[in-house]
Amino acid sequence: AVYSMAAGERFTTYYAPDFTRADRDPHYGLLQGVKTCEFELRVTDLLRQGANELVIKNQAHPKVKRLLVAAEARIEFRLPPPPAKQRRPAPTGPLPTFEPRRKHVTDYTIEEADSPAVLRLTLGGKTWMIRSRFSTPAPQWVSGDNAWFRHERRIERLPEAIVVHDSFTNLTADNLPIMQRHEIDFGGALEKVWLAGLERPAKSGSVSQPGNPSSFATTKDGGIGLLAVGDVMRVHTTNYALDGILGLADNNLALPPGKTYTADWAIVPSSKPDYWRFINAARRLFDANFLIDGAFCFFRADPWMAAAWSDKQTRDFITLKDAKYVCASIYTYKGCTAHGTVFQQIDHQRYIREFARRRKLVPGVQNLVYFHCFLDVLDDSPKRYADARVLRPDGSQADYGKPEYRIYFPTETNSYGPAITKNIDIILDKIGAEGVYWDEHEYSAYRYHYGQPWDKVSCDIDPKNMTISRLKSSVTLLTESWRVALAKRILAHGPLIANGVPWTKAMAELKFPCFVETGSITNCTLNHLYSPIALGDHLTERSEEDAYHNMLAALDYGCLYHWYNDVNVIPTHHHLTRYMYPITPVELHAGIIFGKERILTRKSGLFGWGDASRHEVHIFDEHGREVEHPAVKFVRRNGHTYSEIRLAEDWSAAIVRQP
Repeated sequence: AVYSMAAGERFTTYYAPDFTRADRDPHYGLLQGVKTCEFELRVTDLLRQGANELVIKNQAHPKVKRLLVAAEARIEFRLPPPPAKQRRPAPTGPLPTFEPRRKHVTDYTIEEADSPAVLRLTLGGKTWMIRSRFSTPAPQWVSGDNAWFRHERRIERLPEAIVVHDSFTNLTADNLPIMQRHEIDFGGALEKVWLAGLERPAKSGSVSQPGNPSSFATTKDGGIGLLAVGDVMRVHTTNYALDGILGLADNNLALPPGKTYTADWAIVPSSKPDYWRFINAARRLFDANFLIDGAFCFFRADPWMAAAWSDKQTRDFITLKDAKYVCASIYTYKGCTAHGTVFQQIDHQRYIREFARRRKLVPGVQNLVYFHCFLDVLDDSPKRYADARVLRPDGSQADYGKPEYRIYFPTETNSYGPAITKNIDIILDKIGAEGVYWDEHEYSAYRYHYGQPWDKVSCDIDPKNMTISRLKSSVTLLTESWRVALAKRILAHGPLIANGVPWTKAMAELKFPCFVETGSITNCTLNHLYSPIALGDHLTERSEEDAYHNMLAALDYGCLYHWYNDVNVIPTHHHLTRYMYPITPVELHAGIIFGKERILTRKSGLFGWGDASRHEVHIFDEHGREVEHPAVKFVRRNGHTYSEIRLAEDWSAAIVRQP
């Protein structure tokens, strides 16, 4: 995991019994000897002539009844730091060649073994057994038909994957819990493990991330991935590894009496021990390579900005970020952000005035307004939308960290769905925005609702007795039809951009761009099966150079970039985002993105599309500034054209394909 321990003037400490215990903990201890409770604060910029006082304040939430213990504080006066280390120069000599694969076929065979629910996979001359087992209330694990349910399996063989369809029919008169386990035992041949896109150096762990519901392991010669495909299994997914075993599980399935449910999951073999080979095959299986046609940025429409910012400042902010889509956030209501139906009561003229100004200053700009469908701060909302409250297991209403930010689930038939839909009427019709930015469009804070209505597929299962502890409902599944219908309506009007990855097939098929937040850059892996876009880091970006280095960090995870901070990150020149879009991703790699229209890279090499197309190359230096007249050579080989890209450390390039 990645911990964000400091941001601006705030820093975070663990809840720990002393200053050193966390360092010795196998989970909380930080790498490379970094001390969890030791902070160095550079305050040179704060010092003033005369007396100075440094105040450290406990900013924990009022509900947290913990003291902040500060000890052994001292002030040090230091000499200026030594010069920054010299960056690695551009390489000389031969370069590797990079181009997307032209054939998408994996040489494998798959067959059902003699034992029930066992598949025999042959890859690279080696055979692996994929074994499935299912829980019963006996309690015991089974692998076929039994007194509680009937099991049927259908296998779909595709060029790069095997899709397995496991159907279960409840033979009892009660709601039936069924846990699923699908496992491969690699034994001593296991080399590396990735869960939800993150490598696990210990080759073990467990994670539930529906955005990237994948388990992938490699041997010396190749790799095999397990992937949740169907909506329910994806929402319930658990990906795990332990003692040489790679697994995929659904630990939350409940089946009503007499009902049949089909779990869809996939086996993705790879002829090379390469996570990127696996994830690109999975992206093709998910049909995730669609057009992302422009850059995005946030830019508030506050009245004070309209007065304080000149036309030139406003124009430069949008054009130097090369933003096609510009999103204005919502404002406050009684000290709270105006989430939910309260948005209908605030002044909307500020949007109308500012959007008109921006259209005049930057013709073609697409103005979006922030929308959130799960939060509401209306004073009487618990009473007004009582049938739509997201409930915790204890029956209390879920909130977003503060009681006033209450969470609801909108549907076509409850009171909240039609009420919150009116926000879209205002955004598109009254304000006249070109489109909508939809924050947290799959769920917010709580994945499950413990109340009525029941989604008829979800429950908590006692792992020892294999019985239902309590029924629950996936917020994503409960609201899906309402959200899909609303997304279609927005897209019929104009652009829709969202935060978070679609978890269901119907939403993903709409193919609108979504990004992930990167308070931890590793969140990029959650978007590897959809539009690979990282939102800038609001915690650490304080300058456009900070933003550029986060663009490079996102590229390391195979992701594009959208701008986040507005008044904190004001550009003075164009950046890599100028040549990042439009792009239809073809393949993702560490430090490289291949698109139909362009290639983005922070690596050196010979780059092309495996054809004779012409290239236009743009190079950016370590500060994020485009290099004028870069010396780029073009190489012709076997009728194919390659751009010879030689990049120093923290340099990058965009190679734009020409007709």
